[in-house]
Amino acid sequence: MEKENLLIGMPAGSLADSNRGGNLIQLLENAGFKTSGYESGGPTKFSTIQYIYGWDGRPQEFGSQLGIHELDVAIAGDDWIQERQLEMQLEYKSEIPLEKVLSLKRGNVKLVGIVNASEEIMLSDFLTNLCKDKELISIVSEMPYIALNWLRDRLDKMGMLHKYNEFSVQKYKTPSRITKGIIVYETWGKTEAKVKNGGADIGLEITQSGSAIRIMA
Repeated sequence: MEKENLLIGMPAGSLADSNRGGNLIQLLENAGFKTSGYESGGPTKFSTIQYIYGWDGRPQEFGSQLGIHELDVAIAGDDWIQERQLEMQLEYKSEIPLEKVLSLKRGNVKLVGIVNASEEIMLSDFLTNLCKDKELISIVSEMPYIALNWLRDRLDKMGMLHKYNEFSVQKYKTPSRITKGIIVYETWGKTEAKVKNGGADIGLEITQSGSAIRIMA
C-alpha cells in the first residue's frame, strides 16, 4: 500500500521567525510551499499541497526520527544531523543511512575551539601540553559527539588516541564515569564561559562570526 502523506520535519526556533534564520517561511513560499501556523509554533500546514504534513520539532532530534522513519524528510542543519549520526556510531555501533537532498544555503555556522589562554596558541601545542599533564581530558559542547569525534581525530593524528581511547558523554559536571580518557560535558549555552571559569580543558562552540571566541588552528 502506497503512503498517502508526506511527513516533513519543520525546525522550531529561529528558523520559524520570519525575521531570522534566513527567512525559511519566505523561502518555502517562493518555492511553492506556502505555510501557515509555522511562525506561531505549529502545527505547520501547507495550504497549497494537501498531502504534506509538518512535524514541528527540534532539529537536534530529526536525524534520529529520520532513522526510525518517524519522518520522511526534514529541514535541519548538517551539524545536528551529523551529531545524531555520530552518537549512533560511537555509543551504539549503529549507522543511520541518511541522504542529503539539497542545501537551502542558510545558517553558514562554523565550529570553533575554545581554550583558556592569555594568547593565541596552536592546537597541536596545546594538546601536547595537556597530554603531558592529564590522564582525563574534559571538553564542553552543545554538540558532544561532534566534539568527541573532533578531539579523537586530533589525538589520533598526534599518535595519542590509545591513551585517551575511553570516553564518556555526560551532563555538565556530573560525576565522571571514567578515570582516564575523554569526558565530554553536554552544555546548553554559555560554553565559552565554562572554559574561561575552569569548568573544562577545551570547548567546542557553534558560531556565525567567531569574533567573541578564541579560535584554535
